[in-house]
Amino acid sequence: MKLLLIHSKNASMEKKGKATSKPQEYKKKTLELEGKVLVCFVSVEDQDTFDINIISNQAADEIKNSIELIETFPEKIEEQNKEITKFNKGLKAAQERGFRKNENPRAKKKLLLDPAQYKVDKILVYPWAHLSNFLSQEKTAQDVCPTISKLLKKEGYDAYYSPFGWYKAFNLNCLGHEVAEMYRDVPLALLSTEVRAKSVFKIVNPDKSIVDFCTSDEESKKNAKIPKKYSKDFKDFITSEVLSSREAGKQEPAHIKLMQKFEYADFDDATDAGNFRWYTKGVLIKNLIRDYVENKMVEMGAIYVDTPIMYTVKNKKLTAQTARFPAKTYWLHSGNNRYLLRFACDFLLFNMFSQMHIREEHLPIPVYEYETYAFRREQAGELAGLRRLRTFTMPDTHTLCRDIPQSVEEFKKQFLVSNQILNDLGLKSFMVIRTTEKFWEEHKDWILEIITSEGEPSLIELWPERYYYFILKYERPVLSAQGKTACLCTNQIDVESAQDFITQYGEKRMKYDINWHSKDNKTGHPVILHNSPSGAVERIIWGLLETSARYEKEKVTGIKTWLSPIQCRVMAISQKESEYAEEILNQLNKKNIRCDYDDRDEKIGKKIRTAETEWVPYTIIVGNKEIENKTVSVRKRLIGQPLVDGKTNDQINDISLKKLLSLIEKDLKGLPRRSLPIPFQRLSTRISFR
Repeated sequence: MKLLLIHSKNASMEKKGKATSKPQEYKKKTLELEGKVLVCFVSVEDQDTFDINIISNQAADEIKNSIELIETFPEKIEEQNKEITKFNKGLKAAQERGFRKNENPRAKKKLLLDPAQYKVDKILVYPWAHLSNFLSQEKTAQDVCPTISKLLKKEGYDAYYSPFGWYKAFNLNCLGHEVAEMYRDVPLALLSTEVRAKSVFKIVNPDKSIVDFCTSDEESKKNAKIPKKYSKDFKDFITSEVLSSREAGKQEPAHIKLMQKFEYADFDDATDAGNFRWYTKGVLIKNLIRDYVENKMVEMGAIYVDTPIMYTVKNKKLTAQTARFPAKTYWLHSGNNRYLLRFACDFLLFNMFSQMHIREEHLPIPVYEYETYAFRREQAGELAGLRRLRTFTMPDTHTLCRDIPQSVEEFKKQFLVSNQILNDLGLKSFMVIRTTEKFWEEHKDWILEIITSEGEPSLIELWPERYYYFILKYERPVLSAQGKTACLCTNQIDVESAQDFITQYGEKRMKYDINWHSKDNKTGHPVILHNSPSGAVERIIWGLLETSARYEKEKVTGIKTWLSPIQCRVMAISQKESEYAEEILNQLNKKNIRCDYDDRDEKIGKKIRTAETEWVPYTIIVGNKEIENKTVSVRKRLIGQPLVDGKTNDQINDISLKKLLSLIEKDLKGLPRRSLPIPFQRLSTRISFR
């Protein structure tokens, strides 16, 4: 919805003739309003008529806020002038003492009109098609202005409306003060008035004992104490998840300097904030993650799909979900229509499910989509490098299950797969389970088995009732260097989306109406698991860099060999060994091992230090002795191992190339491979992006 608000001295309207075949009934030919009138021109857009009561309430709230802005404006100016007077007195006193000689006093602000003019006596809600190119074509659009007027009257305002579907003449006289003209964009927000009851947080220990920690009430959080027996990491995790904001804070996140230093990714000032440019090594990592996760999903029995990145706002099944997050929407205009850029694949995927003939004997059906592009227009203050951005890549699996028991069994399988993925990526994470008190009591045994299977304490949040489409949500947060968490893999048990409709606020809401069919002609709505098996690809890289930064004084920094853009680096002690070094380089790359050659004319010590700072897993050194013995000497980086006396590498001298290959192959067994682009195989030809 679009609103144009004009504060007018008097206002009038006169019907001239029918503009549509069925104009809105309106007995009066004219409407004359005397006094100070707020005229509210309203354009009802395509998405608004999903529920005219919701959008009308939102519009009424905007109008009330605008009235408050007008009527309190003189008071605000008065308050500002008091501050100016106080400032000027302080300045004068300072200048009398010989200070701030070059500073001038501030001028007081003056109202353009007499304070009595900043009042609203009446409101006129006026349908106005000219504020938008995407007007609703539904019949219920004509009921929006009367509904807004009715809502305002209920709250004591003297409100009127102008009829829809008529040619009309109108007169108004804009008062012309500082806030006499206002424009408001009011996106439909389905849950704008939702109020949740208190949830309860509990800590589950490896022995299945449970600690009542606190509630979601701010006073309870303030008084909560984390037991001393827990590790610093767990305390930081609980603090970030429960006791404070997850936001990264004002300090620059550690991963930003690292992603720039290693030339993985960078900001781009020629695009929207939160959209990144990716360099060769960063793209390599992203592609390896894609290959790895897809392989895991195929092993798990998933099938592939690929759905469009945009969807219409005119489909009410989609609007029921998308309008829950209006502030995070990217709009795309195409001709006379507009679309939303997806912030997940769910919407069009579920629309596809609703058009399928799903056979009961095929359930469960895991459906995997690699969302190359997903869009969430996070607010500017929420953006934090690769942790929270506006365009991201999300591996996503949705599994159709016959019922809750089948979904539980599938959930357990996916739990193990996600754990393996995080382990293979080299990420330390924590566990959070969020569910209702009822579901917890009914399913406590298997939930506790999952939680305690890792031998680490975990967090549970219990809601008194279900507020979302899911009955249970599982999360794996990772800690940043600053002690803030961000979630990677998740899984949700969705009991709502497949239904034909739900009842919300006393109104029926369309859902996707997904059905399975049995051989004996029974039907049912499936339960859907929403599983991101790894989390967003960009956030994985965030986690890898932040984890290394967090533990840099405790553990050897680095990324696992299979995921490192450069897995091996060959270097010769002198130019005499360069031919042998080239031979090693070529043999390793032929084996699809990403190897480069430090062919710079530098001392061997400097070359080794460069490899150290770039976290190269294997540094291969060749000299005269290695040529004679047809061997190599290797520095193997102890990635992720405890840092003892500053030792970051194991030195392995005089081993055969076959032995070296067996060491590397052990790191790469069962994991995807990608070739290193030719310019990156020598430091002398390596492209620099910064």
